Amino acid sequence: MTTELARQLQPYYQDFKVHERLLLSGHSHQAWPDVAKQGILECYQHAAEHIDDKWQFAFQKSERVKAFYASLLGEPSAQITLGSSTHELILRFLSDLDCFKSPNKKPIRIVTTDGEFHSMRRQLNRLKDLNIDIQTLPVHPTHTLAQRLIEAIDANTDAVMVSAVFYGTSEIFEGIGHVAHHAYSKGIPCLVDAYHALNVIPFNIKSMQLEHAFIVSGGYKYCQAGEGNCMLRIPENYQGNPIITGWFAEFNVLEQAPGEVKYAKGSSAFAGSTYDPISHYRAAAVFDFFESQRLTPEKLREISQQQITFLSDGIKSLPKLSQYFTFSAHSIARNAGFLALTTKNANQWATQLNAHGVQCDSRGQQLRLGPAPYVSFEQLNQAITIMDKISLSMT
Repeated sequence: MTTELARQLQPYYQDFKVHERLLLSGHSHQAWPDVAKQGILECYQHAAEHIDDKWQFAFQKSERVKAFYASLLGEPSAQITLGSSTHELILRFLSDLDCFKSPNKKPIRIVTTDGEFHSMRRQLNRLKDLNIDIQTLPVHPTHTLAQRLIEAIDANTDAVMVSAVFYGTSEIFEGIGHVAHHAYSKGIPCLVDAYHALNVIPFNIKSMQLEHAFIVSGGYKYCQAGEGNCMLRIPENYQGNPIITGWFAEFNVLEQAPGEVKYAKGSSAFAGSTYDPISHYRAAAVFDFFESQRLTPEKLREISQQQITFLSDGIKSLPKLSQYFTFSAHSIARNAGFLALTTKNANQWATQLNAHGVQCDSRGQQLRLGPAPYVSFEQLNQAITIMDKISLSMT
């Protein structure tokens, strides 16, 4: 199925030459289908024709982007605001916490894990310098993580910030819903980073018990939408008033007195300000392409599982090659969109593979191999063959 579908899809990615390249960087950045260029050109044309009146068309594109993300969340009416990066949206979330707005002098406390992506990790680590208590729990052992997080959440906790899939190991955090629900029961906001989940594994807010969670994600990875297409989902009926606020957040506010800062309802309260709309034009074209090709999360999950299994089994079948790696303890069924191989020489492997035309990357001791729906079994086999040859020269 994977090879057949890959051959059907590859003609739609001529500009990125996916048929010629060995792109195992799908967990980091996927190729754009050719229709993305049409979206970019349409943005230019609207700007040239309509000057400042282009925004009515730009906002139509942003609504299309929101609708696609809402469908991926399994929540058609989802309250979603957009941003250029997850970091930007995380800042808006943090600035809405009561602890930053209240004169209460009690210490601020945030619970998280050591498996978070850099956008969250770096910012939270910097907050430590402001005497904010960032309690960072180790991800491993993962089978006890949910319970450990729940036990760490107490009356002094101001927020919980965790991932649905851990970006270093590709393991799905199956207990995320229990953590989010417990936090909600204590009146504590919970933010879930779903960047390594959306559009590579089926994601449903209700069945995952995430109805009351804030969810941040974006389009650079599995959505093939490129930069500038990140999103923050706001819980239904939640009304925020973040400190970090752009003037778009008052678009729908009436009778605002001079010097007064009011907020629109729902997700609009977290809106930013003037932005470059080209990213949304590009994303809207790509999302239309996904739907025309019927590339649903369920179908993409099936493809991904086949590819990850093929890579894992292929590497394991080669004794000289497999001796360099420790394979993840979690099952393929609990694996998201890339294969993580543990080795003390992860960076060296990534460098060698890139030099031999296999695009991939590493994080710490994890070599990360991320296929995509346009990658065929033949290409995966080529990558394994190259890895085997490299193993002969590794020390």
